[in-house]
Amino acid sequence: MLINIMKKIFFSVFFVLFLVYGIFSCAYSDKNNKFSKATNNNLDTIRIDTIWISAVGDLMCHGAQLDDARKSDGSYDFNHMFFLIKPIISNVDLAFGNFETVLAGADKKFTGYPTFNSPDEFAQAIKEAGFDVLTTANNHCLDRGFQGLSRTIDILEELGFYRTGTFATEEESNQILIINVKDIRLAVLAYTYGTNGINPPSGKQFSVAYINTSKMKEDIVGAKKLGVDKVIVCIHWGEEYQRYPNTMQKKIATELFEAGADIIFGSHPHVIQPMEVKTVIDENGKQKKVFIIYSMGNFISNQRKRYTDSGVIVRLRLIKNKNTGETIIDKIDYIPTYVSVKSGNFKILPVFNAIKAIEKKETDSKYYFSSDYNRLKEVWNETTSHLTNEEYNIFPLEEEFK
Repeated sequence: MLINIMKKIFFSVFFVLFLVYGIFSCAYSDKNNKFSKATNNNLDTIRIDTIWISAVGDLMCHGAQLDDARKSDGSYDFNHMFFLIKPIISNVDLAFGNFETVLAGADKKFTGYPTFNSPDEFAQAIKEAGFDVLTTANNHCLDRGFQGLSRTIDILEELGFYRTGTFATEEESNQILIINVKDIRLAVLAYTYGTNGINPPSGKQFSVAYINTSKMKEDIVGAKKLGVDKVIVCIHWGEEYQRYPNTMQKKIATELFEAGADIIFGSHPHVIQPMEVKTVIDENGKQKKVFIIYSMGNFISNQRKRYTDSGVIVRLRLIKNKNTGETIIDKIDYIPTYVSVKSGNFKILPVFNAIKAIEKKETDSKYYFSSDYNRLKEVWNETTSHLTNEEYNIFPLEEEFK
């Protein structure tokens, strides 16, 4: 009898404990499921836009390039010069370049340095290569006077480029170039230190955007008021053939970042100068990451001295959180380039691809330029040692483009 009573008590207690365990277990499970669903729902509601932008340095056209491009019928074809980098340039959402020549027309005679005038086909080849934005504020923009400057603007617009830095009218000079890419709004400003002693004609002082920090800061603030996500400033500055920025470049950069600039692309020295990533406080009191490359060197030219025969394609990934409206610089990388003049034919080579094609003995590869191998290796080492920055997670893009 006692044994039966004990069995009943045991099974009753066991049943209660089992029931309690089941209730708490279900509650815990349900709580976790609710948490999981809530987390997934939050992730589902985060909306982002992502774009890649790239930039290169000086797009120049010397006499030897004119000779290479000239055809038997007197026309010009520059496409082969950009053919090997087209897959890289056209693979981003927005590609920038510094157009350091003018398109004054054949009647003004085509010439290289010291006063440039290039065939329209030069710009056509740049467009065909995938470039979207050309800045024209540089020391050669008045090489053929206001007429050459104005015609350059007309041709670039006919070809479908975004462009800024020089202006045909005063009204246009007061406008800010804004480009909308996948709902990310970018303001683009461009300025030059000078125009080689050639001044705009009387009444046309508006035609060139010269470096003036007060005006530049006003432009940046004005761009911010237009609701842009990032302000990009392209500056033609610094000392030629110097591989490091001078004090004035650093001072101007600091002032522009404090005014609200986000990205600065530098040009003019004809050699590459370093990149930097800085953290600044924005107009809302929040920390943000900003980027500068002081000089991107030559992208295409006939300058053949060490450091001037190479350049770089800088790439930045921008991500916009559409919930908060915040846009950040998420990733930075770069691609070293070299201008080959093998047999008098100008070609811009992606250095990594060219080295790999030679080392793998891929003689049928379009990147196979065995006679340039030693210089390609030097360019790779010169550029990567100058630009790679582990602290900022900046490394060369080692990808074999087809």
